[in-house]
Amino acid sequence: MTDNYRALESVRVLELASVLAGPLAGAALAERGAHVTKVERPPHGDVTRSWKTERESSNSKSSAYYASANGNKTLEWQDLKTAGGLNWLENALASHDVLIENFKATDLAGFGLEPEALARRYPHLIHVRLIGFEAEPNRLAYDVVVQAETGFMHMNGASDGPPMRMPVALMDVLASHQIRAAVLEGLLARSNGKIGFYAQVSLEASGISALVNQASNQLNTGSSPERNGGCHPNIAPYGDVLNCKNGHVVLAVGNNRQFKALCQVLSCPEFAIDARFSTNQLRVQNRIPLINLLQNAVHNRCKKELMHCLNSAAVPAGLVKSMEEVFEPGTTGAKSLVTNDDGQIRPAAVAYHATCFGIKADEPRTKD
Repeated sequence: MTDNYRALESVRVLELASVLAGPLAGAALAERGAHVTKVERPPHGDVTRSWKTERESSNSKSSAYYASANGNKTLEWQDLKTAGGLNWLENALASHDVLIENFKATDLAGFGLEPEALARRYPHLIHVRLIGFEAEPNRLAYDVVVQAETGFMHMNGASDGPPMRMPVALMDVLASHQIRAAVLEGLLARSNGKIGFYAQVSLEASGISALVNQASNQLNTGSSPERNGGCHPNIAPYGDVLNCKNGHVVLAVGNNRQFKALCQVLSCPEFAIDARFSTNQLRVQNRIPLINLLQNAVHNRCKKELMHCLNSAAVPAGLVKSMEEVFEPGTTGAKSLVTNDDGQIRPAAVAYHATCFGIKADEPRTKD
């Protein structure tokens, strides 16, 4: 048995990407064993080096934001707009398996990175390109703009408040996963004899693909989701937050059995037989009076005591944790932390642990 098997140890990745989506994909590939070379233009490098919080030292070489996506890569400082930089790039393209880049379309020719021409020169190379918007490849696309134009901001926030961005660059994170999938597909295609693999990932399409039930609700019923403070449009009580005397608990009650158990925990069994709440759809329709009743039942309870009772009754719920609580010693959050070469700490970009059991079989391939 090989524990924490890392299948990408023979793969060399050239990262010509900046900001978050591309670098986060590079960090994930590095965590699975790939040798990742990140290229930054001197003297300032990736723009996220300067994205510092008010508490960070203005004298440090990079920011905590930069550290979140740039751990344990080989760093090359190269100005690709110079003859020397272009010569270095050609050698690098020849010696790497994967290229991840997010240059503007107008810059590709100058760098020799036009997809078809690049594939002819280096047919072994898996080329994954990140853009912002599908129909506007030259348009600047920061995460909050894509959140706005893919419907996420319209849904996010309180019903009586303005649209809000989510507090992480989710469009970049989603695109990062698309990039990783494209890289792995390209490696598989190459192992099956295909050459000149090219994939284009966009922040816009990555966001749209993640709309899932919110999109299908609108497409199939004509009902557009509105801001509701995070409550689930199809399930109740789900996403509804209860205010305990010392914190918050969020509910994720998905069926009648769980709702009945919740009412028992709250010492209010009559709620479960109330005609307004007898089915999930009725609970969705009568969400406001339901949540008012549930809130009155918990306002004097301690959040951890309530969570213990809910867990014991198999009622899906969760403590609303601060970042400090997420990374408390001994927790999953604490165990997920890795340290970059420069000593900065970040959560791992990969959330799985792989084991190769080494089991032998007469037929290693899946049968038709």
